[in-house]
Parts: sequence; C-alpha cells; structure tokens
Amino acid sequence: MPADPLEALRQPVVPIAPRQDFAVELRARMADALGLAATRSASSARPAVAALSVYLCVRGAPAAIDFYRVAFGAVETMRMTGDDGRVGHAEITLEGMTVMLSDEHPEIGVVSPETLGGTPVSLYLHVADVDATYARALAAGATGERPPADQFHGNRNASLRDPFGHRWMITQPIEAVSVEEMARRAPDYTVTAEAQAAATNLLPTPIGQLGYFTLSAPDVARAAAFYGALFGWHFEPPGPGSTGRTYSHVDNTSVPFGIHDAMDDPSPHHYYRVDDLQAMMVRVRELGGEVLSVDEYASGGSARCRDDQGVEFDLWQAAPGY
Repeated sequence: MPADPLEALRQPVVPIAPRQDFAVELRARMADALGLAATRSASSARPAVAALSVYLCVRGAPAAIDFYRVAFGAVETMRMTGDDGRVGHAEITLEGMTVMLSDEHPEIGVVSPETLGGTPVSLYLHVADVDATYARALAAGATGERPPADQFHGNRNASLRDPFGHRWMITQPIEAVSVEEMARRAPDYTVTAEAQAAATNLLPTPIGQLGYFTLSAPDVARAAAFYGALFGWHFEPPGPGSTGRTYSHVDNTSVPFGIHDAMDDPSPHHYYRVDDLQAMMVRVRELGGEVLSVDEYASGGSARCRDDQGVEFDLWQAAPGY
C-alpha cells in the first residue's frame, strides 16, 4: 500500500487525566457507595479549599460543547457518556476557568433552561474583544439580546442567549472609572462605597507586570503534547514565528504565553503551582518525564522535574496559608 502522506503529521497519543479535584471527589463518592470510606488515605480526602464553579445543564451536551468551542474558544478536557448516550459529566476550560456541564437527567431533577422555559441566571464572561466574540457567537447559533455598547461603569458589554437557553453577558474593560465618576454618569442609581472594590479591578495594568512570556523546547509539537496532557494547556497550531522559528501560542491561561524551538533563547526556570504535588509527579513520569528531586520549604513542597525532551521545570504546592 502507498504510504499515507499525512503520517508525518501524526502526533503522540497521550492520555488526558481528569482535573485533580474532580478525581478526588469521584474517588470519594465511589468509596462511599462501596462502603470503603474507612480505607481512604489522607491524600484522597476531599480538598478543604472552598471554590465556586459553574455547572450547566443543557439539552444536547455534545452540541453545546461544540458551540462553546466555536463561540468562546472553549477547550474540552473530559467527557463521561452513559450507556444511554447521555453525557453525565463533561468539563471545558473557558478563559482559564473550568466549566462543567451535563445532559438533562429529569429523573433526578437535573433539567435545562429549555425545559424550565428560561433562566434567572446570567454567566458573566470576560473577553479580550466583545465585538468579535459577540459576532462569532451569533454566527454559531446564539440569539443576540443586547449588542456591544460602552457602559457607564467602564466596560463594553453585550448579552446573548446560547442555543441551549443559557444567558451570557460578555464584557471587556475599556477604562478605569472611580466611584464618584460612576455616580455622576448614572444619576438614577445610588453608587455606594462598596463599589470601590469593583472599580479598582478596572485600573490600568501596572507597568512591569508580567503580560506575556515564552518557553523554549527542541520540538514544539512534542512539548505541546506533554504540557497539554500535564496541565491542560491549549496550544494553537504551530507555525513560523517572526524570526523563522516554529512558534505556538497558548490561549487558555490567565497570563498568555507561547512556546518556540529557538534553543539559543532558553526559557527562564518556571515553578508551576499545583494542588496535589504527589499526583502531579506521578503524571510527569507517566508522560515520559523525570522527577529529579523533591524539597520542602516554608513556602511549600517543590519537585524539580524534567520533561520528555530534557527541559527542566519545578512543580510547587503552596503551604497552607501561603
């Protein structure tokens, strides 16, 4: 048979691990169901840190995942499909945040806005370009409710309903507005001092604050496979950079960055914060990397690692209260 010309583009098949707190929760629930709670180790206990996450119910989860990918740039990280074909649990990352969703399960009271006839909840999404995001979402099937417009509080906002009944407010900060200025612009509202905390979030980015960085690796595609599986980073397709080097941008982290193959421009050493140092060290080894040393400091535990191409980095689990 003739050789497949696309074989040269084949990437390593790397399993994707579920998010750590979900794995811990699922393990705990299974142990409870099987009557094995007494055998749990301390490391498998439910995390003590409180956090609020978004969990959506939709009618047609696979289609919803596709919509959020096209409209908002979401990246699917896991999916659990039952024997009946319904998605019982799925996760996507959206602007650095994990969003969970499932199909309707009315037998246990889990129903979508389509069944309820509407929703009283709005999802507030910060984006870099409101107009582009709004247009992309409408093209993907959303219904516009309020087109993009500058607001008195210093944001450019728009609102829409996705094809599954959820309302999204998308926002882009455009200027810093003081409480006094906000009150002047909105005389029909009483703006109290408590609004100051929200206003300070819109202050210009301080000069010198990290806004972008780059990593170096001999093979960009291979690095994307390793770190994508380890951390869930989403890499845009590699292409030629401004200096001719291969370059790929990571688009689902709070601080954007890229990776290139110019080894004469090496990475600074990075410490990646993780929730479970032991579990992540196991994951590094599973992906073909090495754990070189493990240390404990006042700031927390740290593991010096080497990825599958020999590039060193550290994993760091912060000490409680640090």
